[in-house]
Amino acid sequence: MEGGLAAAEEFRLKQIKIFLKRTAAAFGVAAGIPVTAGLLMSLAEGWSSGMVYRAFGWLGVVVTGLVGTPVHEAGHYLGCRLFRLRVTEVSLFRPVAGRADGILGYVRFTYDPADPWQRLAAFGAGIMPMFFGTAVILLLVWLLTPEVWDSCAASLSAALRKSRNPLRLVGALLSGYLNGFGSLRRFGIVRGMVSLFLTGSVSMQLSLSTADLRGLPAGLLAALLLCAVYALGTLLFRADAQRQLAKAAAVLTVFFSLGLLLCLLFGLLARLAMIRF
Repeated sequence: MEGGLAAAEEFRLKQIKIFLKRTAAAFGVAAGIPVTAGLLMSLAEGWSSGMVYRAFGWLGVVVTGLVGTPVHEAGHYLGCRLFRLRVTEVSLFRPVAGRADGILGYVRFTYDPADPWQRLAAFGAGIMPMFFGTAVILLLVWLLTPEVWDSCAASLSAALRKSRNPLRLVGALLSGYLNGFGSLRRFGIVRGMVSLFLTGSVSMQLSLSTADLRGLPAGLLAALLLCAVYALGTLLFRADAQRQLAKAAAVLTVFFSLGLLLCLLFGLLARLAMIRF
């Protein structure tokens, strides 16, 4: 009798551990990685924008935000439409008015803080530029510099066969990007410069502002509850998606890291311009 009770207790504890592990894994993919990446991007964007402003003034900020700002705001707008939030005003790019308040663009929407779904929707709309902007960066690299795309893909594929360690994968991405960029010749160099400017502009606007994070606490709580429901469902139906979640976490980390590296590169180039001139 006691042996049966001990076995039942051990089984229950094991199920609880699995439940917590799966909840944490799903939460990391759904919210943890995007929010962490957004906060890191905010720090990188603050430094890079400061370097650009010191090197080129407000004109430099406008030029670097020429493509990135509309992409960022389009991400918010698409997020609002996706989550059925009412958009009240949209300004994709305001270089003249933005000089007074430092805001190059915005999307204003309304939501009901008392409604859990609306809070989660506001959170989703707030972080949507991270996903949309990263997708635009990947599309630009693929279209303008297929050599760089192929080099990154080959480097990442080789790294994935050995490990899914995020740092190793980011290193492989950086190596593939530099090798691909270095292989460009003749007109390919022009394409590379255009690609670098466009992707750098988008990466400079991937960061999450204070307004973007206004629904963060409630959104994180709602996301955590949904992830807990997901984990419970996998236990009830005896499904295990941990391998897929691990792969998704690695992919998200690598993709967001590309934007972070490009943002830092723009800041570094501005810094070098200050030293040179």
